[in-house]
Amino acid sequence: MKKRSARPGDSRNHERRFSERQTARGEDDDNLATREGRPVRLPATTDAAEEGAEEVGGNALADGIAAAVDALRPHLRAILMGIGCLLLAAISWLWLQQQRAALVAKSWDDYMFAISPVDPAALADVATQHPGTPAGEWADLIQAEMALDEGAELLFVDRDRAMPKLQAAADGYAALLVGRQKGLLAERAMFGLAKANESLGKVDDARQGYEAVASDYPGGALAGMARQRSRSLEGERAQEWYTWFAAQKMTPPTPVDNSPILGAPAGGFGDAAPAGAALAPETEAPAPETEAPAPETETPAAEGAPATTPAAQE
Repeated sequence: MKKRSARPGDSRNHERRFSERQTARGEDDDNLATREGRPVRLPATTDAAEEGAEEVGGNALADGIAAAVDALRPHLRAILMGIGCLLLAAISWLWLQQQRAALVAKSWDDYMFAISPVDPAALADVATQHPGTPAGEWADLIQAEMALDEGAELLFVDRDRAMPKLQAAADGYAALLVGRQKGLLAERAMFGLAKANESLGKVDDARQGYEAVASDYPGGALAGMARQRSRSLEGERAQEWYTWFAAQKMTPPTPVDNSPILGAPAGGFGDAAPAGAALAPETEAPAPETEAPAPETETPAAEGAPATTPAAQE
């Protein structure tokens, strides 16, 4: 029997019937999975679509990055230089901070060495070598206080030497108060400036300085003293006293002549002769024939003075 050859149409019909049977079988499997509570398997076309979308998104991101790199490529050198400058500036700032901390620590060490005990020359070195630091400012304050104390002592002995000391103290206090924030150092500088002005005879400036200390630092240790000094300088009586005191000519006393006696031995006479032996004549003067008569009456005591000293009464 002669076999019938397959026609093209039969092959296409066979493929179509096979596809329909596969589709029907898949629908039956999905219905069965739904009835049994199992997850339904999505068609393969859904997974392919998602993969295609992800691939498209990845390609778009890569294209964006490539475009950005291409745009920045001409400026890449400048960008790298800018980043390098920022890093260099940060490193420099950290180094400067460390150096400043080391200098501040050294300034305090020098200050503590200068005031234990107080050494004026060492304090001057601290103020010169560490200007603008807290230790340097405290060194300036101590120097001004020392000048004020010395000037106040000389004011009653030698006015010519006292006035430059007092003026130097006032200038030192005023320099510390220029642009200075509130604090213990500023409080002491303000009070010291008022004291220096009072010693210089500037009563109005001194009273204003004391009032400023009492108002700016009401809870400070110097507030009570400042209020007391301010009240004592009020009125014309205080001004008259300071005017009178400024008119006084305070000069140092004449020094005693302690020059050695001509002809005396280098080691002195010791116990061999009295102190006036070098001036005694060669022969002793004759003793008087009769003693001098005693006064008939006692010399009257000065008016208002006791006849005998307290030691004699005892």
